[in-house]
Amino acid sequence: MIDSAIILAAGLGTRMKEFTKEIPKSLIKVNGKPMIDYAIDILECLKIKNIYINIHFKPEIITQHLKLKHNTNIIISDETSKLLDTGGGIKKIFLDHNLHKALVLNSDVIWDNAYVSVLRKMIKSFKPNSEALLGLVSTKLHRGYIGEGDFVFHDTNHISRFSPGDKAPYNYVGSQIITKDAFKGQKSQVFSINEVWDNLIIQKKLEGFKFETNVLHVGTKETLLDLK
Repeated sequence: MIDSAIILAAGLGTRMKEFTKEIPKSLIKVNGKPMIDYAIDILECLKIKNIYINIHFKPEIITQHLKLKHNTNIIISDETSKLLDTGGGIKKIFLDHNLHKALVLNSDVIWDNAYVSVLRKMIKSFKPNSEALLGLVSTKLHRGYIGEGDFVFHDTNHISRFSPGDKAPYNYVGSQIITKDAFKGQKSQVFSINEVWDNLIIQKKLEGFKFETNVLHVGTKETLLDLK
């Protein structure tokens, strides 16, 4: 059972400067709806008890938007004074709110209702002794992705980094379930979640969950313009 979720919304959106002069990246609209609302709405469908959202860039704008959602389950993690990167932002929320585990979603993925059943299955598949489970999708099903691949699967659901020459690459979809134990030994305040993943790979503890559906990642202005 997972009753806490984190939405990562503190990024600067540097690859989309054309659209983030006035608003944070997470408030850019796709099909008339701010991207962060897709994440919030799907978490509401999943009946997540507490939704933590980290903010940094133009915090007053996103704070006002979140207030208008009238969702008392939303809790803001303020990184206004210092951007902590993806790993640091998650770690701060775990420490501040004494969390054991959480579902973490990126705010630049369009989490429409088609993913409700997928995320439920992912949550159900998370084993009691697991430390991190990443949502992964085949490159051919990942729209807006730039690169050759992120990870490859091994004997079961264990994964490691993709290397040139590897077959059947999978990409990170912006969804993970992670526990506080995954951050053991990480003393830095500012760090990428990739550091945590790489440490778990060394320990053969990083696991993957396959998304057998199309995924839309809006990370560049080209992808956004292609949707208009």
